[in-house]
Amino acid sequence: MRKSVVVAVILLLIPVMTHADVKNTPLSVVTRGLDAYLSGGPRQAIESWVKGSALEGSKEVMSQANVLRQVEDFYGKYEGYEVVDNHRISKRVHMILFIMNYTRGPLFARIQAYRSTSGEWVATDFKFHTEASVIWPSASIYGK
Repeated sequence: MRKSVVVAVILLLIPVMTHADVKNTPLSVVTRGLDAYLSGGPRQAIESWVKGSALEGSKEVMSQANVLRQVEDFYGKYEGYEVVDNHRISKRVHMILFIMNYTRGPLFARIQAYRSTSGEWVATDFKFHTEASVIWPSASIYGK
């Protein structure tokens, strides 16, 4: 009986632990911004990506929202994303390559995720371009 109770408690805690871990990973930086993009638009996406980083509040960084608006004008509505690579550079730094899919074409993206001393993952750099070769390593595009 006692063993059954312990097993039941562990099984109940697994989804909670997994859910908490998913909210604070290098990939969560990307998904937070993309969720904000869907619900509030380009400005909210940028604000979400830089929240808690040294980039937060930078007017230059916020101008990237205009880039996303221009992509929408050119490619149409944002439809979703695909993560292509999550490269671990160190324990605290990851480089994440992903594609933002629009109705008429892709936007290639790169985010540098950094785990701050508080344990929160934040974006310390990000780039967008309609040409993958401008911001992605050639091996990620053409293979090794």
